[in-house]
Amino acid sequence: MRVGLTGGQALGALVKGAIPGTCPSCGRASMFRSWLDLYDRCPSCGLTYAVESGAWIGAVVVGYGIGALFVFLLTFIELFAHPIRSVGLDPIWTIVVAGVVVTVLAYRPSKGLWFALLWVYGFTQDEGGVPPGGY
Repeated sequence: MRVGLTGGQALGALVKGAIPGTCPSCGRASMFRSWLDLYDRCPSCGLTYAVESGAWIGAVVVGYGIGALFVFLLTFIELFAHPIRSVGLDPIWTIVVAGVVVTVLAYRPSKGLWFALLWVYGFTQDEGGVPPGGY
């Protein structure tokens, strides 16, 4: 965990980073230039958002996991309560389309959460541009 960071501060950074997509270090500026594109640095505190190549795979996995969980729950509900079929929609296509939409909508919060996790555990460059471990 980042030196000098208490458990409550780490949890606050995760919540601040995941839900609104703000910088986990200062909590003042958005991490995102557009819906999916990150700034290179925080406009407020200068924290570098550049990480090792492949570091964002975790965000993709979290987003896909949220989508898969949603599809599983919606399928389970449809099997036992039939809410989709009762309104005259095809359950398979409705679940597929809803799953894709939820996965896309979950990507930005999952990217914010993932970067906040990387920041809390010290896998990001500090404000001076020094990578973890000082290399």
